[in-house]
Amino acid sequence: MAQRRARSLTGCVEAGAKHGLSSNASQALSSEDIDVSKLRKLFASLDTDGSGSITAGEMRSALTKMGADPAAADDEFAKAAQRGAEIVALAKKVQGYGGADARSVHSYAEEECKAFSDFINARLADDESLSHLLPIATADGLFSAVSDGMLLCRLLNEAAPGAIDERAVNRISPSKPSRFHVTENQNLAISAAKGSGIKVVNVGAEDIIEGQPHLILGLVWQMVKMALLSKINLRSNPFLIRLASLLLLEGETLEDLLKLPPEQLLMRWVNYHLAQSSCSRRLRNFGSDVADSEIYAHLLQQIDPGRRVSAADVMRLGDKTARAQQVVSAGRRLGSDFSIRPKDIVSANEKLNLAFVAGLFNACPALEPLDEEELKLFDELEDDDVGDSREERAFRLWINSLGIDGVYVDNLYDGVRDGLVLLSVMDHVQPGVVEWSKVNRKPGMVFKQVENVNYAIAIGKGEFKFSLVGVAGSDIAVDGSKKLSLALIWQLMRAHLVSFLATLKSKTPRSTDSAMVRWANETVEAAGYASRMKDFGDKSLADGLFLLDLLTAVERRCVNRDLLADGATDESRLLNAKYAIACARKLGCALFCLPEDLVEVRPKMVMSFVASVMAFAGA
Repeated sequence: MAQRRARSLTGCVEAGAKHGLSSNASQALSSEDIDVSKLRKLFASLDTDGSGSITAGEMRSALTKMGADPAAADDEFAKAAQRGAEIVALAKKVQGYGGADARSVHSYAEEECKAFSDFINARLADDESLSHLLPIATADGLFSAVSDGMLLCRLLNEAAPGAIDERAVNRISPSKPSRFHVTENQNLAISAAKGSGIKVVNVGAEDIIEGQPHLILGLVWQMVKMALLSKINLRSNPFLIRLASLLLLEGETLEDLLKLPPEQLLMRWVNYHLAQSSCSRRLRNFGSDVADSEIYAHLLQQIDPGRRVSAADVMRLGDKTARAQQVVSAGRRLGSDFSIRPKDIVSANEKLNLAFVAGLFNACPALEPLDEEELKLFDELEDDDVGDSREERAFRLWINSLGIDGVYVDNLYDGVRDGLVLLSVMDHVQPGVVEWSKVNRKPGMVFKQVENVNYAIAIGKGEFKFSLVGVAGSDIAVDGSKKLSLALIWQLMRAHLVSFLATLKSKTPRSTDSAMVRWANETVEAAGYASRMKDFGDKSLADGLFLLDLLTAVERRCVNRDLLADGATDESRLLNAKYAIACARKLGCALFCLPEDLVEVRPKMVMSFVASVMAFAGA
């Protein structure tokens, strides 16, 4: 791991030298010239997805917001990268980055460590299995608390209930921790996070065990954020329909509003209450817009059922910190499930303020129940689970897990309409397959979107040999055909799995369904089990026992055979499916299927399960 970090740092420095960094410039960057706390805050404001790294897309967005010409953003990014290379090199020298010097841990976003730790302490206080880890008392205590994987598994289940089968989590003894069991827990947490829609790129079990601050904070933040935003949707809170009465933009439908990601719905909720309070301001970000507490004051005045907050009284306080203290106190009194400190408001920490606003929504949404007309409208709407099928969910999460720069899909069918996501995924699966000079990079007009999708279909038919008979660009770009979108993306996902299997050192090809089935049967038979599968649609797979036998065959320690159900009832079949997914994830398998997919024996999902196990086995 240390070698990997060293190579990364060396690459940064070499890149800086390549771009003409002078020794004088490096000498000018002394430790006195750099305010580390300011750098941390700047980094946090740019790292909008909380991944622990700043992508080119995030930097370009920031530069554009600051008034830079979008056409010149790439040049500005190159300059920023050059400066960054110098700072990283200095950080390695001064703060022991990548080494044993603990100062790099203590100096990293302590306010966020503290806020996340407080949230975890409150949410998981009653979990006896975590008594050796909680409460987290110090800012950097978070890094050691997650080291055995148990805490991450529990936290993920707070964010996405049922994401992890608790039977699969290894109980780690503080006095005699098993490295194998710790690694299994970390693999389970990381793989299940991917399968729940959390962006996890280049994060492994060893990174968490070693206590890498930026990777841990990036992962924990996304879990905390998911836990706080999980109810900001129509299914959990039907009264969000009320936002449509004032907040639909020109040309926007109610369905468009309800497709918005939770962060944007939350912003609309705040603006709804600002309008109700006759406040002229509107929330456009969770950083600088709230730093003076005026928006908070008006929001709290509207949602406080006791009407104990007066926006006028708060704003009479001349000191921003004093105003923020009033806001924090009111939030605590209202029962917000995320606490921040006045300085987090004044310093415009976007992550912590987003979490605080979500906590206010969860405590006091202050939206009236629906009337009969609105209830009728609600009944007519489609399910808002970002898509209408588990396949949509699986394919969307798979795309997001690839870590492609600038690619994150909230709604699969809308996300692929302009062709850019399809082309980006194709280029990731088979690098160089897309000639980007032929692509409309800003396909604002429909005909340009159709051109992009047509190009993606041509690549699919030509380079990938996909079956896309009668499929045209307009079917996806204009009509938004769910069936055809799923068909194309499934073939992409399968190609990705097969391409990885092709890299394994196997004496026989494993790229066909029949070859995968044969491998699975031979592996199970060699381990002494009698179960067999005919194909990926074999209904006998519904009991989950063959998949559990397969997992035991490739790594006997990952499955506790005493926990297997007989699979004779619907309940026992579902229990086996949940356990099979969890055990596969303990091995590090990236799975995007749900237990119901295995119980119903959906061939595509069963195939992806077997292929992932093959990849682990190196077959």
